[in-house]
Amino acid sequence: MGFLFRGRNTTNRADMISDFMINTASYGEVVPEVLGTTRLSGNIIYYDDFTPHEHKTTTRTGKGGGSKHTEITYTYTVACAIGLCEGPIQGIGKVWRDKELYDYPNEKIELTAYKGDYGQAPWPYVISKHPEKALPYSGLAYMAGVVDLGERGSLPQYNFEIKGKLLETGDGVDVNPADYIVHVLKSIGIDDVNIDGLEHYREYCKAADILISTPPDSRSSKAQTVINDIAEITNSLVFWSTDRLKIVPLADKPIGTWSPYNQIQYNLNADDLIPASDGQLVVYKRKDSSESYNQATVEFINRANGYEKETVAFEIVADVQKNGLKPASKKSAHYLYTKARAQYYAEQLAMKRLYAKNQYTFRLDWAFCRLEPGDLVTLTDELCGLNKQIVVITSVSEAADGQLEITAEGKPPGTYAPAKYNVHENERPFIDYNQAAPSVNDVAIFQTVGDVGGNQIFVGVNAPSGWGGCSVWVSDNGENYRRIGSITQQARMGKLKYGFAQNGNFCNVILNQGVLKSGTHVDAERANTLCWINGEALSYETVDVHPDNWYTLRGLVRGQYGTNAINHGANERFVRVDEALFHYPYRKEDINKTVYLKFTSLNVFGSNEQGLDEVREYQYKIVPYYIPEVNNLTLFTKYYKIGNGVLSFDVVAQFDTPQINSFDTVELWYREGNSAWKYGGNGNGQISISGCELGHTYEVKAIVKDVHGNTSQGVTKSITVAMKTEVPNAPQGFSITFSDKANFNWLEVRNADIDFYELRLDTRTGQNDGLIGKSNNTTYSGILRNRTGKVYLYAHNPSKGYGAPAELTYNVPAPPKPTNVKVSGNLNGVGVIFQSIPAGCKGANIYVDNTVYFTSTNVISIPLDAGVYSVSVAFTDIFGEGPRTDAINVTVKAKIDKALLDMESLGLNAMDKAVKALQVEMGTVKTNVNGLSSKIIDQANAYQRSLSDLNKNVSSQITQISQGFELKVTQAIGKLDGKELISRINLTPAGTRIDGKLLHVTGQAQFDDNIITNKMLQANSVTARNMQVDSLSTISANIGSLRGGDITGTTFKNENNTFRIDKNGNIVGANITGSRIDARSIYQAGFEVKNLDIQVFQVRHGDYCPVPKGYNRADCTFIPVGYNVEQKAPTREEWRREESRYNYKPTNLKIQFSKFISHKSYDHGVNAGIDYDDKCAAYSASITGGDTNYGRLVTTGIGTLFVLCIAIRR
Repeated sequence: MGFLFRGRNTTNRADMISDFMINTASYGEVVPEVLGTTRLSGNIIYYDDFTPHEHKTTTRTGKGGGSKHTEITYTYTVACAIGLCEGPIQGIGKVWRDKELYDYPNEKIELTAYKGDYGQAPWPYVISKHPEKALPYSGLAYMAGVVDLGERGSLPQYNFEIKGKLLETGDGVDVNPADYIVHVLKSIGIDDVNIDGLEHYREYCKAADILISTPPDSRSSKAQTVINDIAEITNSLVFWSTDRLKIVPLADKPIGTWSPYNQIQYNLNADDLIPASDGQLVVYKRKDSSESYNQATVEFINRANGYEKETVAFEIVADVQKNGLKPASKKSAHYLYTKARAQYYAEQLAMKRLYAKNQYTFRLDWAFCRLEPGDLVTLTDELCGLNKQIVVITSVSEAADGQLEITAEGKPPGTYAPAKYNVHENERPFIDYNQAAPSVNDVAIFQTVGDVGGNQIFVGVNAPSGWGGCSVWVSDNGENYRRIGSITQQARMGKLKYGFAQNGNFCNVILNQGVLKSGTHVDAERANTLCWINGEALSYETVDVHPDNWYTLRGLVRGQYGTNAINHGANERFVRVDEALFHYPYRKEDINKTVYLKFTSLNVFGSNEQGLDEVREYQYKIVPYYIPEVNNLTLFTKYYKIGNGVLSFDVVAQFDTPQINSFDTVELWYREGNSAWKYGGNGNGQISISGCELGHTYEVKAIVKDVHGNTSQGVTKSITVAMKTEVPNAPQGFSITFSDKANFNWLEVRNADIDFYELRLDTRTGQNDGLIGKSNNTTYSGILRNRTGKVYLYAHNPSKGYGAPAELTYNVPAPPKPTNVKVSGNLNGVGVIFQSIPAGCKGANIYVDNTVYFTSTNVISIPLDAGVYSVSVAFTDIFGEGPRTDAINVTVKAKIDKALLDMESLGLNAMDKAVKALQVEMGTVKTNVNGLSSKIIDQANAYQRSLSDLNKNVSSQITQISQGFELKVTQAIGKLDGKELISRINLTPAGTRIDGKLLHVTGQAQFDDNIITNKMLQANSVTARNMQVDSLSTISANIGSLRGGDITGTTFKNENNTFRIDKNGNIVGANITGSRIDARSIYQAGFEVKNLDIQVFQVRHGDYCPVPKGYNRADCTFIPVGYNVEQKAPTREEWRREESRYNYKPTNLKIQFSKFISHKSYDHGVNAGIDYDDKCAAYSASITGGDTNYGRLVTTGIGTLFVLCIAIRR
């Protein structure tokens, strides 16, 4: 509304959004699992508390600012959680919020990361606001927070860089494909799959820098599809071979330390190849030249460019120059996130598409059954023009007639090892598929530590040439055997060539079979090159190769997995712990039992298996595998008083637990003499055995237990329970932390029996003043009052008392001022949100005017009546508050009773109904002159008069019925839908309603019943710029802070008139409790009050009386009130020096406190007083010979004088 004579006022109110609009929230979405690092948008899993916040902006225009325009807009906040992926994840990197990019954490993101740990706590906001909705989302990584939506009702477009799982397998950002495949297999329940060539494949990917991450658009996919996609990107073959999965990289050139398997298996010719029905030995299929592409294009995700899709291309220049450019269709490789890796894949793809254009199909008999995909052979066939063409086998299948049908692709020229098997000495020899299988000639059966094998026996075998694997059989009694699996690889095992010491960092080994390759220092640290030598687990870094399968292993990392580095002798068993070893699980109940094992071999063709009666039996006794013991086991005693003078003793064991991953707990056992062992409890670091007796000796054993249920041999120590009556040492390790209390910790004092520890603020032990508290253990939680101070900790022995204290000085800074404070008002109260509670603070105080509300979280809703309130926030700790934030004004809107609104609506409806009924015009008098129409309707139950201007399309109307009275001015005659209404006044029993564009009151106005109150004024709506008065009086208000200008008036007083300031400046009923009063003079009951200080000093004989601080000697009056004279017998020379120093004569004393003369006239007695120079005297003297003043001094005493000082500032 505005005043017509002062200009036009307008208000523009934006539409308020009523509900939150969801961007991305889908039911039943697959929760992705992120391996490596990728970008995801997430899915909204929770939202609540969508809150609008009103903002007013007022501008003035026109001459003198006569017109005012008010713009009312709304901003919104919402509490939401966005689900990301399976947890736990390593963290969040970059965050995209609409078009802005931030590094997490950043307050502008307004979201906090929850990494998806199993057992993670629910979002604290929901716990405090909606506890019934608080879900932990265990195992789900998500982001949550209260987000400022601005003027829109939807969430900003968020994208998150997820640092997921397996980062340690690659470069810390992406994942090694070998570990990616293993993880995929485990995720579908294949935990113990044997993958042949996995380590070779892992080294290839590492050397070629082929590292991958989950694609950003990844959805639910079959494990087979994922593995095949990865194999294609890494240019490898993945297939099942017998009972194993096999991975073969197809790269044919060495990369770094990695070398390909360029071993040709066979040179195949017409003697080996079996003709097809049409007589062809090799079916040769050549791709059309139009299909022989020499350019490959790869689409990848560029992490360096905000995870956008980009493409790279690779051309084989020589072929392009010869045949022209032949680009292949684009290949998607969204597992790759760097340009360099995509470029390498494009190169491999181009080479493969060009040189693998020739496909060969041929048949062989079962003599070649060892061939499998990935093997290299040469083909010679005169009809096809093939002369030792190198091909790689891509598939092997068994035809209906039992022959092997093989498909292969051509390989480019290169350096390859000669054929491993020669079957063409003169002519094709006869193949005996039933030749005898050789027996294994070396077997290693051993147990490792729990972190490596757990409850498993490891078995490795070696065999001579012609061995094709073996079956493993086990028996409990040496008679009845059962098959438990098979071994297809020979273990890399042998013996030590020379011995080496426990501190040696290299060793020499001789292998029976296989080769050893170098790794890196990281490989050794992570046990990727793990070896087992006579109970010690160790790994190596580099390998020196010597003739006759002799190797020097260097850079040893000794004593891994909790084993001890020990001395080793020559010829000790050496085993490389890898996938070639067979694992046989056993039960805990099998420990100390003997098992019998046999190994029945097959020949190289996988047939003619040996019988059980043909092979040797191997016995092995299952023993508890090595579990490292506790370290630094120490025993000491504690005692407690349990009433009636009875003492109870504890034997306490302290120890360090071994650093093994499979650690579970430490069990403590004890006994007296040779009695049975008794269980004393379990724990980690310290265990107490209660109820021990004085004078008894106890043997204590600490046994380490792992997660597999196995235990160590145990470490044993003895202790005799005795009273220790030494003076306690000062406690060590004294520390303090702060939460809602002060938490003290220290180490046990062991040199004496301690009945309690005493924490103090001073050194007056045993006193209640200064006492913080007492404890009979090594912790205490209590209250401290000051932010800075010193704390003393005493140990107390019942016989020797307190020992020396441990001292600790602390200094706790005040809590910071809260930031990001947001206050919103609604019909029920106010909501306050601010930054998270800092560490060390117990919560925050919310000040609403003069009322304080405490919250332990950073979100609170406070119910309030309608009104305008001032809100500020201060963090608080156990000592008090930090600085408050600046006050924020907020309005809690008044809520009108719905019944009153309903009554008003009924009144309007009744009036509108009556007006409609009058349109029948019964009892009407009408007049029409020059476009002006006048009408009067007079009926028994209603009266209406209306006047219409047909030229201006405007009418006015007065209607009166028994229930009300209405005046109305409308535009657009004949319509009444509310839109044409100009002004309307309606009076009914329900109340009075005024509608219209302008309400202008020019005369005096009085409003009863507080119609305009603080509940109806918006915060900040009345300011200095829109309020101008020459005289402002009769104000009753809660002013708050009042600044600036002069206040002229008569009397200031409180409500009950106990305090007032009158117009003459007199203050009545004031209590001054702090600060200071500066005044030239203060009067009480008509008398001047002067500054007065009274003190008593103790002054040494011969010294001047001291003057209180702030006074001059002229302000002071000194009065002797006592003395203290020490008895001694100085020499005459000392007396004369004293006499000369003081120059004493009896007449020099201006004020003499006392002068005692004994019954002998020559005994001066005690002389004490103050001379005219304010110098003090206090002495006694006995003189013999001469008069009483001089003679020979016999004895004298010199002491101190007690002086009363009265100081008055004049």
